[in-house]
Amino acid sequence: MRKLCCCGQNLNLGFRLVIFEDKFQVDRVPILECEECNYYEVLPSFKEDVIDLLRQLKDQGESVRVYFTEMNELADVLYGLSPQADKLDPSAFEALLEYSCNERINLLLDLYGCAQKMEDSAWMNEISARLAPLSKFVKKNQSLSAK
Repeated sequence: MRKLCCCGQNLNLGFRLVIFEDKFQVDRVPILECEECNYYEVLPSFKEDVIDLLRQLKDQGESVRVYFTEMNELADVLYGLSPQADKLDPSAFEALLEYSCNERINLLLDLYGCAQKMEDSAWMNEISARLAPLSKFVKKNQSLSAK
């Protein structure tokens, strides 16, 4: 997850409030930021999800503030681990992130089983949507480590 800024310093994990059209606010968006030159960028793996969320908010038309961590399960896991991000070396943090994602996947699969027993298709669809970013992340990391 470590990346260098154009000024040569390490970019650190952070979370920011994104304001779109002075009307729509998305808080807790995962970013990489440089404390030296104040440069920041949305984490590439979340950029498309943030854009999609802003598009949805614009379509709804109401001025609103939402937490990205409530909309994206991977962002929520990352947010929970963020206090440890700068204390651990990058490989240890990556391992902790993958472990935490697997734990969250197991929890969501248990919830999915409950929803299935209750024949609650709306809940099952919600859980499936929450599982998607986590599964994608874990699968991507597993394929990278296999190479």
